[in-house]
Amino acid sequence: MATAAAGGNIGGGGDGARQPKHTVIRKIRRKKKEEDSSQSAKKNVQNMNISAKTYSTISTHGSQLLQINLLHKERFNHPVDYTKNYNHFAGARYIIECGIKLKASVLTIATAATYYHKFFSITTLEEYDPYLIGSTCIYLGSKVEDDDIKIRDIINVGISCVRRGDPPLALDPYFSMRDSLIQAELLLMRVLGFKMKVDLPHKYILHYMLSLKDWLGSDTFDSLPLVHLIWMLLQDIYHSPLVLAHSPQLIAATVINIALQVYGVVVPGDDEISDRSWFTVLHPDCTTRDVWELTTKVLQVYKEEEHLVMVTV
Repeated sequence: MATAAAGGNIGGGGDGARQPKHTVIRKIRRKKKEEDSSQSAKKNVQNMNISAKTYSTISTHGSQLLQINLLHKERFNHPVDYTKNYNHFAGARYIIECGIKLKASVLTIATAATYYHKFFSITTLEEYDPYLIGSTCIYLGSKVEDDDIKIRDIINVGISCVRRGDPPLALDPYFSMRDSLIQAELLLMRVLGFKMKVDLPHKYILHYMLSLKDWLGSDTFDSLPLVHLIWMLLQDIYHSPLVLAHSPQLIAATVINIALQVYGVVVPGDDEISDRSWFTVLHPDCTTRDVWELTTKVLQVYKEEEHLVMVTV
């Protein structure tokens, strides 16, 4: 089977981050001064100001700072130099970055990352190029999740991530890469045992968040950016093969619990000493011990990012 290097890129997260709320408010206030004659504009500004005051009242000072720091980090995330990173973490990061640039669904990205970790749990980096396999995982995952992504786009985005600034491939190198990816797809399916469907934690997170919203109340749940942080944590956990070692229910409960701990949210009736945490009622795998052990492992994943070699300007 051909194992030619496809080159790859990993480093998702920074593109498209929202601006901090105070920036939006300043823009609206400037618009108000320019359109004093418009009653609708005045009403919109007033509603925005009320919303901002309500958020400040409910949120703690630490929560506000954390939210701003998270958005700031996402917006200015430095690109990874994949030519100088040749490890499993970089390969998973490549899949996430390419998936975001291809506008793939979160299910496609998670499925592709799962394929990647399964593949390299059986094979080694010495045998196969991680970025060719990463691109193949995206291609196969898009088919399984009915995500309309063209193989041409996968190749072009993958090459642009690995060889940043280079022009698209000429016809001959492109078709050579295309043939390698198609052959790698057959190899990937064989290594996976033709078990294409992955039980992802995303559906469980949605179910658990709806239950939490009822327990906490809409005011508390909606006043903090919990949903944003939960989805960000879930995406980041796919940098690690932890997703293979733990059930999707346990992963979902752990990610939500980390977000609650970050913002200091206490669920009514929560008693960790008596092993009656809120997540223990969700699934037999979600014991207090298992959730906190997985929490420790998830936090260790972020330390691996420190060893990545970034692109130098």
